[in-house]
Amino acid sequence: MTDAILGVLQWINNMILGVALEGSTLTGTMRNFMPVLYDYTVLVMRTVVLPVSYTVLALFFVLELHKASIRTDNMGVGSSSLGAEMVFRVMFKMVLCKLAVDSVEIIMNAVYEFSTFITTGVAGIMGGGSITGGGIDTVALEPAINALGFWSGLICLILCFIIFLLSFVAVAIANIIIVVRFFELFVYFSISPIPLATFAHEEMSQIGKNFIKHFAAVCVQGTLIFIVLSFFPILFNSAFLSGSALDVFGALFGVLGYSIVLILAVFQAGK
Repeated sequence: MTDAILGVLQWINNMILGVALEGSTLTGTMRNFMPVLYDYTVLVMRTVVLPVSYTVLALFFVLELHKASIRTDNMGVGSSSLGAEMVFRVMFKMVLCKLAVDSVEIIMNAVYEFSTFITTGVAGIMGGGSITGGGIDTVALEPAINALGFWSGLICLILCFIIFLLSFVAVAIANIIIVVRFFELFVYFSISPIPLATFAHEEMSQIGKNFIKHFAAVCVQGTLIFIVLSFFPILFNSAFLSGSALDVFGALFGVLGYSIVLILAVFQAGK
């Protein structure tokens, strides 16, 4: 019975420490996650969406020039210098917008790399083991588990299996959300030139701003999920360290509660 309990605890220990590995998909680039899908997304963006964005940009350029000419006419005689300045501003803004559309791949990857940098830093801290201390100390728990009777040991084993299943569910849900997140990022990435082209129009620029906000939010979601998952080894280890050697059930119930809370936290990361 003792070997079975320690074996399940070791499974839990290996799983919760595995979320802090440096090789997580959240610490890599979008290309690293699925190179074929990334290349297809880039191809769609360059061959289909980018020409459409140039058309949108040209339309907004004409509209902004028309608006500037109307303002110049309303100023009356003697305002030629102001009119020329307004036209120059419009043309300068168009140059910047054209540069942004041409560099959309760099811009989107830069936004994504911001969240990746934070995630990699967290992974480096957790991977070093300075916080977790190697996870659950099963050797220290062995005397207390040996002291349990048959029925107490059976209940302890059942609790360990429940904790293992909840931890597995939390990690599985996190992995599903991560995959869905990457697909969402690829969709954003493929149509990104069109929203960025709206920066050229004064009234429509809010579309581009909201697009960047939503894309950044999806990127940061991955960082939040990784941080939540990195709580596993810290909370689990502290639960067993906080109790006495005889308080095995107290530690297990504490870990059980942490598992439920972490599942809810993974779901809330998207908000």
